Amino acid sequence: MRISNRGTLNEIGSRRSPDGFTLLEIVIVVSVIALFIGLAVPRLPDVAGMRIHRNARKVSMMLQLARTRAVSLRRYYRVDVDLDTSGISVSYFGPEGTYVPDDEVRQFSLREGFIADVVNSSEGKVLEGTGWVRISPRGFIEPALIHIKDEQGRVLTVAPSPVSGRVQIQEGYTDLAVR
Repeated sequence: MRISNRGTLNEIGSRRSPDGFTLLEIVIVVSVIALFIGLAVPRLPDVAGMRIHRNARKVSMMLQLARTRAVSLRRYYRVDVDLDTSGISVSYFGPEGTYVPDDEVRQFSLREGFIADVVNSSEGKVLEGTGWVRISPRGFIEPALIHIKDEQGRVLTVAPSPVSGRVQIQEGYTDLAVR
């Protein structure tokens, strides 16, 4: 590359051959890359923590959907939580006097983590089998909590508000009496 009439940069002041890099240049580049990695790694998101929060949001959305359907269709609804499979489904109080699965609401199972327990005001703490949260046609939700746990032992509490229907997700294990 010519920079003047007198010659190229290599001919004028550089003693380096154009074929490679010096050891000092390589050490500086590797040091800069290591510095960037050292700054970036602590800022990476906690993937396992994101999974348990995603599961809690799914449970929250299912509760809100069941409340919306209960109010719009003027029926008693129930969110069924299978503690053995960590599956969640929605059912309504049918004409036969029993709860019937709502075929228009897709049920799902948590992939990562599991549901530890369901606490409601009528049944207390349910640790196995099926627990549920009842919703009236006026949108009132039975006082209840759903606890979700992951493989690392972290616990989130999904807590629907009985009157407003808003669902809060709280870190840790919250007791129904404390709310």
